[in-house]
Amino acid sequence: MKVILGLLLCGIAAIGQIPSASQQSKPALIQDGASAQEYISRALYEYLDKPPYLVIHAETPFFGKCIAGKNMWVALVEFYCGESEKSSLHCLTVIVYDPTTNEHRFMKPDEVTQAASGEAI
Repeated sequence: MKVILGLLLCGIAAIGQIPSASQQSKPALIQDGASAQEYISRALYEYLDKPPYLVIHAETPFFGKCIAGKNMWVALVEFYCGESEKSSLHCLTVIVYDPTTNEHRFMKPDEVTQAASGEAI
């Protein structure tokens, strides 16, 4: 239930944010739809060291967020991974994409909240 609530809140936050004229447009690599889904799948698969079983259950579109004073693109991802479907774990992560370096990193949802509010992680 917390996952669904988190996805809903992030989705509402994404809809409610209007990018300023100075904010960069979304990079082609993470555009909504198949491009973003492929990027997320590949990044997660590599980050988890190529698990035998990986299923992405849900993901939000990338949306703009100011984190640690920088404009970033953020997506919330809910997935299952493990040795097999029977022994898989339910997981939740946030992919934070930095358009200035074209790199991403994975964070816990509470880490993103702390970084966005200016608190030390």
